[in-house]
Amino acid sequence: MRLPRPRGLPIFWQTLLLVLASLAASQIVTLAMFVVLDPPRPDFNRLGDVADALAGGRRERGDRERVLIVQDRRPMPVQAPGMTSDPAFTRRLADRLGRPEAQVRLFFEPDQRASFGNDRHRHGDRLVPMRRGEPLFFGTVTAAVERADGWRVVNTPPRPLIAAWQRRILLWFALSAIALLPLAWWFARRLTRPIRRFADAAERMGHDPLAPRVAEEGPAELRQTAHALNLMQERIAAYVAERTAMIGAIAHDLRTPLARIAFRIEAAPDDVRDKVQADIEQMRAMIAATIGFVRGSTSSNEIADVELGSLLEGLAHDEADMGRPVSVGRIDPVQVRGDRLALARLFQNLIDNGVAYGERVELSLIREGQEAVAIVADRGAGIDESQIDRLFQPFERGDPSRNRQTGGIGLGLTIARSIAREHGGTLILRNRAGGGLEAVCRLPVRNAGA
Repeated sequence: MRLPRPRGLPIFWQTLLLVLASLAASQIVTLAMFVVLDPPRPDFNRLGDVADALAGGRRERGDRERVLIVQDRRPMPVQAPGMTSDPAFTRRLADRLGRPEAQVRLFFEPDQRASFGNDRHRHGDRLVPMRRGEPLFFGTVTAAVERADGWRVVNTPPRPLIAAWQRRILLWFALSAIALLPLAWWFARRLTRPIRRFADAAERMGHDPLAPRVAEEGPAELRQTAHALNLMQERIAAYVAERTAMIGAIAHDLRTPLARIAFRIEAAPDDVRDKVQADIEQMRAMIAATIGFVRGSTSSNEIADVELGSLLEGLAHDEADMGRPVSVGRIDPVQVRGDRLALARLFQNLIDNGVAYGERVELSLIREGQEAVAIVADRGAGIDESQIDRLFQPFERGDPSRNRQTGGIGLGLTIARSIAREHGGTLILRNRAGGGLEAVCRLPVRNAGA
């Protein structure tokens, strides 16, 4: 039985393995630190250490973190707030120094922690740890001995902001994090790479139902989702193809009765024949436009690099040759990826719409970051803001009448927006300053993600 590859494991098991691996790595680092480094020790000073410092002898040891500070000064030291003294300790210190008790001062912070061993010295309600009959001072200590020129004073320095044992713990955390970073980075890459590819493929399918299938790879959950998405794409494609075939069959079948009607009205009076013939031509145009809309939204033509500026300039030149009022404004050199024929149809529909309702049309192309912004502006009367979105609905026209002389059948903008979306772009209408309407089409620039 073949075991699944790590990249094919479900996300649950991949996450669980990462947590277990992280825990194991952290424990390994912690054990290594315990073995290599010395354990933290209590920071204290014995009474003997204080006596040695006052006598001018040894005052620091290699295993001490808080080295006693020795100073010579004239004023007699006083007891600081929070500190206390013990006559027995003062007398013992004076005996070690060989000085009268009146020439010795000893102040210390009381300590209620458990003592080392069973030997304890009680000072009031406080406990002072003792070891082998010698007091241990874990807090601040101030001791002084009187000399001819003043007092020699010994002080415990302030505690460091970060003690040695705290630095060790921080070192443990740092080493654990460093050990886990490569594993976490590798896991994140393995987990997010198929998710990104899946999201990109789903986005492409949203714009084009005939886009390439989503790759069924990665964790089990993503493979199942990709498989379901591919099945849905196949059903949608089959559904659209079936409806397209049905509309094509209906259009084909309508040709025969329309031809018979056109033949039979030849003997009718001229006024009746002309009106019926105009209705027949309108029906033929509506059928052709509807079929073009349905087939255009499901067609998959050749995709290539398109120089959008030259495409717009070519359309404007053709329109000018036919005597239509279409001019060119600012044109930036921009390349997009798409179907040249479909893009030409997009902008031709916008030009036709602008000429029909806005008299004069101006084309412009501006690059904004990683987007190509093509603007088809006219000088018409504009339109109510609340009615703009309605114009993109099939069979909706700017002119509410059904007069063929004032426009098409209401599919031009619908087809244009559909083509823009198939190319990963957007198409909106907005009223322009000074009067008129402008269609703004945004398309991603070629290699925008590079």
